[in-house]
Amino acid sequence: MRLTDRPADKEILRLEIVRKKKKSQDYYKHLANTLDYKQVKEMTYLAIQHKNLEAIMGMLNSNVYAATDALDCEEGVKFFSEKSEESGAFVPEVYFFVRRPISEKYKYIFRRLARQSIIRMSLKITSKGIKGHFKQTVPRYEIGMPEFDLDETIQHNPLKIYEKTLNYQDIFGIKRQRKKRKIVMILDTSGSMYGRLLLNAALTTSVLAYNMDKEDYSIVLFNSTAMVLKKIDEKKTVKDIIDEILDSEAVGFTNIHVGLEKGLKELNKIRKNPQNQFGILISDGNYNRGDNPIDLAKKFPLLHVIGIPAENDADRGIETCRQIAKAGKGKFYAVGDYKEIPRALIELLSQS
Repeated sequence: MRLTDRPADKEILRLEIVRKKKKSQDYYKHLANTLDYKQVKEMTYLAIQHKNLEAIMGMLNSNVYAATDALDCEEGVKFFSEKSEESGAFVPEVYFFVRRPISEKYKYIFRRLARQSIIRMSLKITSKGIKGHFKQTVPRYEIGMPEFDLDETIQHNPLKIYEKTLNYQDIFGIKRQRKKRKIVMILDTSGSMYGRLLLNAALTTSVLAYNMDKEDYSIVLFNSTAMVLKKIDEKKTVKDIIDEILDSEAVGFTNIHVGLEKGLKELNKIRKNPQNQFGILISDGNYNRGDNPIDLAKKFPLLHVIGIPAENDADRGIETCRQIAKAGKGKFYAVGDYKEIPRALIELLSQS
């Protein structure tokens, strides 16, 4: 579109922002694409005044620096604080837009809002009853135990049963104890997993942290290289974990092998009960750096894989994920959308 068309587009955008009938983010972005820095900033500020969230998101998608310049004020922070109370699902996405250009003064507030939103969403996804438990028979039933072992009671007290002199001390009870697991989650944060998938990384790690709060778990992030976000023998708050994810970068190539290598090293720190140890790889499977990860997957006691389709060559990536799970003797979950990853994780944890 020609430069001379811009004033007309600006007036159309102005009218669309102030009218009560909201349009989509893409519609506002399309109109804003013809505007210069100053105009986008002006229209973003207008959208704040008229509490038009879709228009603000469209402006951020069009010119993130100009839109952030308008949001970098008390009024911008107040608007998003109020909106996050209504439905804060969009706040993490806003934070990923503004976290670099916005001033330090307000970055902290936007990050706090994003973290609170992620925690609320993860608590909705998380169910208290999904943690693994195993049954243990004990020689004395105690009031409050959920059940008793009839076979063991009959075997050890046949005479008392016949004489009807059985009491609590003679009944074999069953305790349900949590099966303490050791888990390492290996999460792809490469350029191919960029955008909303990185937002989902924060949500996924939060879900894991809440479900493993009394157990041992590690979180490994990888792209061209790998870093341990949380060591398996380390205590770290959910708040700190989410903040580090929110400030991480989805960059670089995809080296699944180095991610698995770091994850296996974390699992090997704890030698006891190998049957309760496993890894969970979350990736699109399209590795373009490092060795073939399939051979390394065989070294895990158990390795599950959650595979999400890549933007390019999705079939190849999903097939690689399937082969890694097979080599790791684990389960394979193919999800059609990044939003499905936390629930796939929940399902894995409930069955392990």
